[in-house]
Amino acid sequence: MGKTILIVDDSTSLRQVVGIALKGAGYEVIEGCDGKDALTKLDGRKIHLIISDVNMPTRTASAS
Repeated sequence: MGKTILIVDDSTSLRQVVGIALKGAGYEVIEGCDGKDALTKLDGRKIHLIISDVNMPTRTASAS
């Protein structure tokens, strides 16, 4: 089983392009459309890497 990467970006096209490339390289990919959505994807699976936009409409990467 490949490593899991979470992609968080409000740009659908960017998430799709990055997701296709990572899946092609053997990674499992989870996508979130903003910070709030990304938090709902954290269900106990081990996430090896998060690729995140830092400026999104809901809960940006710098928000705590």
